Amino acid sequence: MFGHALAGLAVGSAFAGRETDRRTRALALVCAVAPDLDWFTGFLDPQDRYGLAHRGLFHSFLAAGALTVLAMALGNRVRWRHPRAWACLAVATFSHGLLDAFTFGGRGVAFLEPFSSVHFVSAWQPIFVSPIPLSGRLTDWLFFSLGTELLVIGLPAMAVLLATRTLRARRAQASCAVRDDG
Repeated sequence: MFGHALAGLAVGSAFAGRETDRRTRALALVCAVAPDLDWFTGFLDPQDRYGLAHRGLFHSFLAAGALTVLAMALGNRVRWRHPRAWACLAVATFSHGLLDAFTFGGRGVAFLEPFSSVHFVSAWQPIFVSPIPLSGRLTDWLFFSLGTELLVIGLPAMAVLLATRTLRARRAQASCAVRDDG
């Protein structure tokens, strides 16, 4: 979940602008983490007959679209007509399933649920799945998996945050310089 939060921050930062206020960026973080709520619905469907288990329906393209619309509705100050806000929340939501497809462990992601129960995985799986529930030696595995999340997700996310902040500062400086010259 830590990696998903970092991805949400990076997406919110990358899409930041006049059309995406702080609320939109906060919703991007929530959208990036929210699909993991299906961990709890998995108890209702332990055999995964209805796609409610972890990485099922809530990780699908359909759910990503529905969550984006819900987030736009909940963030009532978010401007409905601005494609940048829509894109920000959609990318943040979809990033969750995409990152889960890159995890080593688990059964993949049901991107096409409820139309197909096929679970997709990436050929490259650099992120190790976090052990839940924690007990005994699994704590070591947790620290190892958090380390892979920091390396594979955290470093690129920090690079995006730094790059967007630097670009915005340069743009602000350039626009101030143009106004001073005018």
